[in-house]
Amino acid sequence: MNLGIPRFVAACLLASASAASADSLPSGVGQPVLPPDAQEAVSHARSLSKAFRAVAGAAAPSVLSIEVAPDGARRSAPVMGPMPMGMGTGFIVDDEGHVVTNNHVVRMGGRIRVRLNDGREAVASMVGADPETDIAVLKIDLPDLRPIGFGDSDQAEVGDWVLALGAPFGLRDTVTAGIISAKGREVGLSPLENYLQTDATINPGNSGGPLVGMDGRVVGINTAIESRSGGSDGIGFAIPANMARDVVDSIIAGGAPARGFLGVQMQPTLVRGASGTVTATGVLVSSVVADGPAARAGIAPGDVIVRINGNDTPDMRRVMREIRMCKPGVECAVEVLRDGETVEVRAVLEESPARLAATAPRPSSPRPAPRIIVPEHLRQR
Repeated sequence: MNLGIPRFVAACLLASASAASADSLPSGVGQPVLPPDAQEAVSHARSLSKAFRAVAGAAAPSVLSIEVAPDGARRSAPVMGPMPMGMGTGFIVDDEGHVVTNNHVVRMGGRIRVRLNDGREAVASMVGADPETDIAVLKIDLPDLRPIGFGDSDQAEVGDWVLALGAPFGLRDTVTAGIISAKGREVGLSPLENYLQTDATINPGNSGGPLVGMDGRVVGINTAIESRSGGSDGIGFAIPANMARDVVDSIIAGGAPARGFLGVQMQPTLVRGASGTVTATGVLVSSVVADGPAARAGIAPGDVIVRINGNDTPDMRRVMREIRMCKPGVECAVEVLRDGETVEVRAVLEESPARLAATAPRPSSPRPAPRIIVPEHLRQR
C-alpha cells in the first residue's frame, strides 16, 4: 500500500536504518584493523611525516626562486615574467637580505629576479661570487625576511635525513626528501669540490637551493646532479655548509675569499715498504719556493705530504683543496713522510698569488664533464 512517502524521504529512512544497524554491530566490525606491529610502524611513519612538515615549513619562507634574463630584455614585463635565460634557487641568510645561490645560476649576468615563498617578488643585485666554489651572493631589499642558518656539515653523517627545497624545472616551492648518501665526493666540476652526495631528488632549477638537515639548518647548497637522462637519476651533489659559510661571509664582508699558498711543486706518488707493497699514498714534494711558507716550515724536496690539518691527502687535488681552503696568515698542520717516519710541521700560509675567486660574475663557457650535468647547463632554452 502506498502511504505517499516521497522517494527521497524513503531513501533517507533506509539510510538511517542502515546506519542504526551498523551502529548496533560490535566495535570494529566492517572496519580494517591493522595488527599492533603494523600500527606501530604507521605511527612511526606519521611521526616522520610530521617532522618533515615541521622542517619544510620552517625552511620554506627562507627559500626563493631565481630567474635571470639578459639586460634590457622585457624590462616592462612582470618581475617573474617568461623567457628566462636561467632558473635556479636561493635562500636568505640574514635580515639584510643577502641571498646565497650557485655562481653558475647567475654567472652569465643580466637582470636577476626572485620570487619568495609568500609570493613577493623583487629584483636582486649582485654582491659577489666565488667561481672556485661555485657560490654567489645576491641582495634583495624587502622587509620582514626570514633567514635560515647554516648547520655544521662536518657533523652530518651518511644516512642522515635531509630535505632539498627549490624550484625544479621552474616548479616553485618544491620539497623532496632523502638521505646523505656519501661525503667528500669529487666529480671534476670544481677545483675545491668536496660535495655531499644525496638521493633527495634534485633537478634543473634546484641549483643554489638549500639541503636542510632535520634540525632545520642548511647542511649544503644543492649544486649538481649526475644524470644520463637530463633529470634526476637519484644522485645529487651539494656544497658542504662549512665550506660555504666562510665563502659567504667573505663575500658579504666585501671581498673574495683569500686562498692559502704553501709554495711547493708536487707530483703524485705511492709509498712502498721494504717488501715493495704500497704502504701509503700521498703527494711528493719535488721542489719548494725559496723563502715560501713551506721552506720556512722546513718542508723539503723528497717529503711526501700525507695529511693537512688532519685530513688525508692521497692526491694532488686533495692537497690543493686543503691548502687553498686554509686562510692566509693562519698556521696549517702538514704531515709528511720523511725517511720512513711521519713528521708534522706547522706552516703559516701566504695568500695565493693567483686568486681565481672574483667579486663579480664573469661570463664563461660551460665545462663539459662526463655524465656530470650541472643543472644550469640544462636550463638553456
